[in-house]
Amino acid sequence: MGDHILTKEIFIKAPVEKVFMSFTDEETLLSWHGKKAQLEPRSGGIYKVVFEDGTTILGKYIEVVPNEKLIYSARYGDVDSVITIVFTAIDNGTLLQLTQVFDKGQDISSFDGGWDHFLGLLADRWNV
Repeated sequence: MGDHILTKEIFIKAPVEKVFMSFTDEETLLSWHGKKAQLEPRSGGIYKVVFEDGTTILGKYIEVVPNEKLIYSARYGDVDSVITIVFTAIDNGTLLQLTQVFDKGQDISSFDGGWDHFLGLLADRWNV
């Protein structure tokens, strides 16, 4: 089971509201993740991000608790997952805790490095 769960934790020097907005506001998301986006941050709303190479992540928001938690499904190629992000205000910034749960038997190796890359870009966007 552990092979199908990916966890990440990063501190970002920005208020919770701005970090949360980085996953729910199209313009803010595109400043660090993707080329085009369609976001409807409400239960059942669309989560869609298209990258430079045309690769698309398509899913739905499952739970949205403003400035506290996001849960959404994500289909990337033939890989299905559910992503949970918890936002906690601490020390003049935000602790972001991400958990991505995959279906058994899926190759998740590229996601570890992918999240390291994109969360690094997110931190750089706010850590000025």
